Amino acid sequence: MATIPTARFLVCAALLMRLAQVALGETSACVIWSSAGAVVRRGSSLDVYCAFHCECERAMLSEHPPALQRHTVVNSTTTSIRVENITKHRTFSCLCHGMDLDPCGFDIWAGYPPERPRDIRCKQKVLSNLTGEVICSWERGRKTHLRDTSELVWVSTSVSGDPTESWPPIKIFIGASDPPMARFSVRHRVQFISVRVSTHNALGSAVSLPANYTLSNIAIPEAPVLAVPRCSSRGCALRVQSPQRTQYLEIQYATEAGLWTTYPNSGVPVDSDQLLSIWSLEPYRLYRFRARAKFSSGLWSNWSNVASSWTQEEAPAKELDVWYTQPPFDFKSIRLFWKPMTAAHARGKILAYLVAVHGSQSVPVSTSNLSANATGASVAFCAGCHVTVSALNAKGTSPPAKIVAYRAKASAHLDVTVKAHEHGVALLWRQAQRAASHVVEWYPEGLKLQELHWLKLSGEDSRAVITGLNASECYEGAVYVLYSDGSMTTSTFRLLNTSRSVPKAGPSFQQEVDASRVTLTWAELPRVQRGGCITQYTIYLEDANGSVQQYSVQATRRRFVLEDLPPGAHSLWMTAWTSQGESPATRKVKIIIQAVEGIPVLLLVLCPLLSVGVSLLLCLCQIAAVKKRVWLLFQCFMLQMVPDPANSKWAKECTQDKGKMKLHSRQSESVLTEEEEPDIIIIITDEEELSNHNTEGAASTPTSPSASRRPLTTYIKSVSIESDGPEQTRTLLNSKTKTVDYISAGCQDGRLVEEEVDGDDEDEFGHMLTPLPACCLFNERMEPQIIGKLTLDAVRIDCSSLFENC
Repeated sequence: MATIPTARFLVCAALLMRLAQVALGETSACVIWSSAGAVVRRGSSLDVYCAFHCECERAMLSEHPPALQRHTVVNSTTTSIRVENITKHRTFSCLCHGMDLDPCGFDIWAGYPPERPRDIRCKQKVLSNLTGEVICSWERGRKTHLRDTSELVWVSTSVSGDPTESWPPIKIFIGASDPPMARFSVRHRVQFISVRVSTHNALGSAVSLPANYTLSNIAIPEAPVLAVPRCSSRGCALRVQSPQRTQYLEIQYATEAGLWTTYPNSGVPVDSDQLLSIWSLEPYRLYRFRARAKFSSGLWSNWSNVASSWTQEEAPAKELDVWYTQPPFDFKSIRLFWKPMTAAHARGKILAYLVAVHGSQSVPVSTSNLSANATGASVAFCAGCHVTVSALNAKGTSPPAKIVAYRAKASAHLDVTVKAHEHGVALLWRQAQRAASHVVEWYPEGLKLQELHWLKLSGEDSRAVITGLNASECYEGAVYVLYSDGSMTTSTFRLLNTSRSVPKAGPSFQQEVDASRVTLTWAELPRVQRGGCITQYTIYLEDANGSVQQYSVQATRRRFVLEDLPPGAHSLWMTAWTSQGESPATRKVKIIIQAVEGIPVLLLVLCPLLSVGVSLLLCLCQIAAVKKRVWLLFQCFMLQMVPDPANSKWAKECTQDKGKMKLHSRQSESVLTEEEEPDIIIIITDEEELSNHNTEGAASTPTSPSASRRPLTTYIKSVSIESDGPEQTRTLLNSKTKTVDYISAGCQDGRLVEEEVDGDDEDEFGHMLTPLPACCLFNERMEPQIIGKLTLDAVRIDCSSLFENC
């Protein structure tokens, strides 16, 4: 344990250091030192002192960047800090605040003394018959964290062991290399050496135990040299050159990515130049060769350079592994698949594949050459045909692989049990009788034609293990039992994924809004996001009040329609499900359902009112008086409805009394009941409005026979006039009389002449010019032009059928 020096000693030490600094011209403000020196053992404790040359505010710092340390004042010029359990290199410094003087610093290194070197290994590299080089290495032991210096000392003796023939020890200084190693030369007469290793640093030193060697036991020849081999399909000729004659030669070979294999016939004596043959190789392989040599005693040399070469090709020796499937909706062709041949079976570079379809007599019907990159083909197939597939290289073709289209057994049934584990899936089934072979196929869901895999087994097998599956993939597959008569039994399976999980995301969907109808469409999740087999989708619909509705959709669907959504704002999102749970939800999509303004509410109010009104009107139309009035109302607003002129009486008399119209009262039809109302035909003879006429039967001013005759228009209107009683109502004309005749062109040139009626008629009807209601008047004068004879049927308009059911 270091003790604190006395004050007198510290003052003397400080003065001596100061005198030395003045002599050297230094301008430092202080002197710094350690009680344990600059190099200490790791884990030790020490004191660091600073002696200042002048009065100032003192400070002691440590670490990097410098940090202020709490110090102890020893005397008026000296301060110190205590350092406990030092474990690494540290830097200390002292300075005076407020003075333009340089600070003083001190480095302390912490480490361990060296351990004794061990496991000394030496070998002699024979350069020629006169000299050799000895190479020694050893283990240094624990890391000291300090700068170490090592030296190797060896002692040699002669063959006879006579000390007079011994050489003095030789010291070789070795730096701090890692790993430590030393090289030195020896004369050819030296047969024994004794080696020791010494190492030291600032904290101590250590020397190893001596290691004694016989040089013949550690002699190593130089490595041989290999030339480029010359190869056939099954062997290679290898030329070996050796600088020294050796007793043993070891040759190893390996494929491009394989392990090294020792050739069994190696180990024979080798001259300086020798040709060796290596057999039992595989065709069309890239082989690498290396060699090493050994004296009759001693160590093996280093490996030679690596020489490589290809063996030649041979025709493929094994048939292709071929399987097939039936494309959907195509019953006239099959889809073939085959696995690429391994290098051992291909025996060369595959140049093409030959696909041939054979008829019932095994005669080729068609042949196709496919490229070497092809792994499948679609071929037309027929009943009784079979297909062969062969691989072609430069030396020949492989045996043909035969495929027939098996037919399914209707009565057969096969149960398959699927057991998943961490490393794959095991399939178990009951062994079928007389089965020729089995085929197990599997593929990612929905990708049978793109990624079909299969495994062929014998007829005695009843289980299969499938490995190499993608843990997040959903698989489908089937087991086929094939019989020699061309029939087969099939059993399918699903959910063949080994490590199921929930989907990583929900489906990305698109929405289309049409009034209160929303159509959602989405795509299938990417394979890397499914986490297994999707079992269903869930659609969430949230309204403005926060109420959420859920809709479950089958996993096979890609479209869903939401009907009769209420007006307002809604939110939509979706999730996907596997057997392990639900995926995270997609982002919420806002949709707005617009309300049709006014129309729905108005329809709700008007529809009941209109229904009641129509029903009431239909009931009222059953009453004759109401029916007459409704008929009159419709006629008033329909100007295009003109009664048939052929049914008027004057039209019949026109041909007899040309130029005059006689109106006779028919007494037999003049008396009517109160419920009945007569149809009155009014002949408008002037376009002027007779505004003072009373339409209810009031007497009008009689017209003199000598009154001026005015031109009359030929417009006829049928109206129903309401009268006060049977005494004031007369039937002027019978509108139901039909005369299919024509109006002569001689009737006043198409003009009707106003005629005076007798006194009784005049008193009862007044003037015949009864005005129409205002809605039936025309603003323009009608000037009909009649050329020749106008047939009444040509101008007749019958509109009564429109109101027959009223």
